[in-house]
Amino acid sequence: MNCEIKANKLRILIFFPLLIPLLSGGCSSSDPEKRGYPCQTIQTDWQDSKYVLPFPIGKAYKVNQGNCSGYGHSNFWNHGYDIIMDIGTVVTAARTGVVGWAEEGCKDGDRKCTNLITIIHSDKTVALYSHLTLGGVRVHSGDSVKVGQEIGLSGNTGNTGGLPHLHFSVHPCNELPGLPNAGVCPSAIVNFRNTEINQNGLEAHKVYMALPYLSE
Repeated sequence: MNCEIKANKLRILIFFPLLIPLLSGGCSSSDPEKRGYPCQTIQTDWQDSKYVLPFPIGKAYKVNQGNCSGYGHSNFWNHGYDIIMDIGTVVTAARTGVVGWAEEGCKDGDRKCTNLITIIHSDKTVALYSHLTLGGVRVHSGDSVKVGQEIGLSGNTGNTGGLPHLHFSVHPCNELPGLPNAGVCPSAIVNFRNTEINQNGLEAHKVYMALPYLSE
């Protein structure tokens, strides 16, 4: 996902080009998004995951893209989920943490601009919630949020392919491409404890329901 920021308008420009898979070992490009990254296999049992689905208990949504599904989910962005949601659907925190970035100002249908939230967890990993609707960012940078708390509303901003959805991924730091002080923070594989068996994460084209869970 290549990104540029227009700080004067607090707008993040994000688009997902078709990335050609690189051979094992990748390349030495200084651009982390152009390097090759392997698909990972998760080691944590899904029932012990630190994450819950990023939507309210009792709701169920279909996953459009999953881990290593190609297109926008390749290399740097191998791991993550596109969850189909109508514009205005409630998005909740998948894990307790502190808001790192909360940016909006983009209109639904704008393919070059996306509204997003990042949440930093206690172990410094960071969850990205992207493609939110205009006016759908309900938290501010520095806010403490609890797992399951409403943080935003899904939308159709950025390169969604015309399909309103939530992009959710986890990274090792908050300096993602397009944000200030961008670093090397490729996506990491995660699974979820409050749904059906998903040892290697959510599968594309399947519907998952959020079940009750114990808070962190």
